[in-house]
Amino acid sequence: MSPTEADANNMNHRNNGPYVGKLFTHSDERGSLGVAEFSGLPFVPKRFFWLHAVSEGSTRASHGHRECEQLVFVQQGTISGFTLDATNSRMSFELGVAEFVYVPTRHWLQLENFSDTAVVGVLASHPFDADEYIDSPDELNS
Repeated sequence: MSPTEADANNMNHRNNGPYVGKLFTHSDERGSLGVAEFSGLPFVPKRFFWLHAVSEGSTRASHGHRECEQLVFVQQGTISGFTLDATNSRMSFELGVAEFVYVPTRHWLQLENFSDTAVVGVLASHPFDADEYIDSPDELNS
């Protein structure tokens, strides 16, 4: 799925598995402003974290969640990655500024190819809980 402006207002597609979209941005001579209305999210965020200064060649995430949904969005730079579901169906993506990927529960996420300037924000539906992590794609069904 390619990003569309409609995604900026309603990102609530949770029954369709993972998907890519674009957040609303407004630019003028002063700079750019990116916005995500929480009422349009597929979940109520309980945690926010970000990735930056990722070493060249490093991958991040490389796990799934039993309970937690995530919205991963690029604030600066570019990244690529993929999701896997329990049937081993793979969705690859490349994201730039204001683009996001929604990751439902029981989906593997791997992030890679971080540009030097990449800053990636993540909204999560649950607080951190190491016990709900899925550490191998083989565990997506358990």
